[in-house]
Amino acid sequence: RPTYYSDETVRKAKEYLQDYQSYGDAVPSVAGLSIAIERSRSTLYEWAKDSDKKEFSDILEQINATQEKTALSKGLTGDFNSTIVKLLLGKHGYHDKVDQELTGKGGEPIEWNLVGVPSASSSNT
Repeated sequence: RPTYYSDETVRKAKEYLQDYQSYGDAVPSVAGLSIAIERSRSTLYEWAKDSDKKEFSDILEQINATQEKTALSKGLTGDFNSTIVKLLLGKHGYHDKVDQELTGKGGEPIEWNLVGVPSASSSNT
């Protein structure tokens, strides 16, 4: 079945990337591109995987990079809602949690001594 991929499709995709605000989008997105060129998101992702359509893969990468940059910049200036920016930047690998691992002295496992509970080394004979 035809995919409707053409030079005109690439031109429209580039147009969307350059002027996504005129489509009513605060940040560019694959969903916005999908609507702008009238193709499903799954079709766009398939095109991006096709080695014969490298240019389209680059367009999707630019959409993601522009989305990340715009969200970060507008989030820092307070132009965008911080909750939405946090959610959006999570897609780009940002997170606010701290990864923490607890270890004992010298990196050894922590030794626990529970009062009233016999240790594994004591015998009950």
